[in-house]
Amino acid sequence: MNSKKLAELTGFSRSTISKVVNGYSDISEETRKKVLAAIEKYRYFPNKSAQKLAGKKSNIIGLLVYTGQSSDDDKKHKKILESLYYSELISKIVDAAGNRGYFVLVSYIDKNGATWEEIFSNGVIDGAVVITGGKGYKEIELLVQSRNTIVLLDYEKDIETVNAISINPSHFQGGYTATKHLIEKGHRRILHLTGEIRRKTSIERAKGYKKCLRDYKINESHIISGKFSKENAFRIIDRYIEKNKKFDYTGVFAGNDYIAFGVIEALKKHGINVPQDVSVVGYDNMELCNYSTPRITSINHLDKNIAEKAIDSLIKMIDGKRQRKKKSCIKIIERESVKNI
Repeated sequence: MNSKKLAELTGFSRSTISKVVNGYSDISEETRKKVLAAIEKYRYFPNKSAQKLAGKKSNIIGLLVYTGQSSDDDKKHKKILESLYYSELISKIVDAAGNRGYFVLVSYIDKNGATWEEIFSNGVIDGAVVITGGKGYKEIELLVQSRNTIVLLDYEKDIETVNAISINPSHFQGGYTATKHLIEKGHRRILHLTGEIRRKTSIERAKGYKKCLRDYKINESHIISGKFSKENAFRIIDRYIEKNKKFDYTGVFAGNDYIAFGVIEALKKHGINVPQDVSVVGYDNMELCNYSTPRITSINHLDKNIAEKAIDSLIKMIDGKRQRKKKSCIKIIERESVKNI
């Protein structure tokens, strides 16, 4: 249903319909009621682009996602379906926006499809939440430097300008908290198995891990880097045990939950049980942690209300209210994969 068709059905001009939709005062109350009744009856939805051009909010926000490299092909970007981390977060943001009367347009932020320049320049969205996955990327840098209204989630650095803010966790604190939990359960030989160590987020988690060991007078740190995937973690642990004929650690701090899943499967292959023989702590606190065997203890680095926090900050910025950069809370969610020894 468009305004032309609605005008034909009601007998009102398109100009009159537009004035009612946009709240003009030079329309009689009787006409306004009739037009609004017709809009409801025929389920007419105003053209958001036209409203945007007229200076009104579209009540549509963008959700731009940078996923990084695919686990299967380094030359391609990871698809959202490859990671529950992204799909869970996107779902929460869409729900939070919907509860506040906003629609969400979801797109990747890369050069393989529609670019963020196109998305903003077509005038449909009022602003955007950007999921960066803790990574730095040229396109995100350019987006930050633009005058578009954005909130960045889990960016590799803190941002605060008139048009852009970041909501970031302390990955240093996340690494520290995971390691501390294992130490307080009696573990002293703790392996940190991480993904790509060149990422700033990985470096910060490793720093937190090492600082916690020092604070507890544990002199040896053990870090192995690979990829943030279940398959890669499985291969690393499997080969380690085959080469050494044993597993030298009582605790593992995994760089994300997928790594934790891979570790548990590889240990199981060699008759090593979690948590009876080895304890494992994951990172990201994906919903899947509740359905694994055992259920995985994990670091929640984007706090429970992160979606609401991001959407509320963005809406305030769209309304012209400057916002400050924020930190999300680090919390360990205890389940069944850590044993007290």
